[in-house]
Amino acid sequence: MDDILKAVVSAIIAYTLPRALGNIGKTFTPAGSSERTLPWVQWLIASFIGGALGGAFSGAMGNQGFGNWAVYGAALGIMQWFALRGYLPIGGWWAVASAVGWVVAPFWGGNPLGGFIVGLTIGLLQTIGLKIEGKSWWIGGNALAWGLVALLLPVLVEPLGNAFGFILGWIIGWGLIALIGAFLLLLPLSRLSPKTDKNE
Repeated sequence: MDDILKAVVSAIIAYTLPRALGNIGKTFTPAGSSERTLPWVQWLIASFIGGALGGAFSGAMGNQGFGNWAVYGAALGIMQWFALRGYLPIGGWWAVASAVGWVVAPFWGGNPLGGFIVGLTIGLLQTIGLKIEGKSWWIGGNALAWGLVALLLPVLVEPLGNAFGFILGWIIGWGLIALIGAFLLLLPLSRLSPKTDKNE
């Protein structure tokens, strides 16, 4: 029951926070505008921060179950939404899809197949209802990226914990996991573009 509550609260926060902040600062620039460039630096920084925050919040909650993974996914999705909102017509669903997608992680384990399934789930959910070109790039790219990242879990998170102490190592480790995944997703991200009226 505790995990279900964590997952539901994470999904609610993941949806409402982007909606509440949606009108603050930079918002979506339509396709064809000269201002529309891939925000790759913001994407990488936001992913690292989201992963670190998600790792910190998840670790602080203890009892590592699927609710903790929802917390990680929500933090990551919210920060990624913040970086992408001027580049793609995404809303709060992006972060909710991240939270829900990461919920499947404990059911498959921290192995490449599990990472592949997590990525596939995230990619599929994040593209629901989006009027964008390149959805197959994003779905396949997520599956491959998170499958590859799962290979790094044992050689990254635990050694960082030993080097920096459990708490700091956990936060840095999960931030780096998100950063590496975001780096691997740069190509699929660059293939996403808003549909114009003639494409619909």
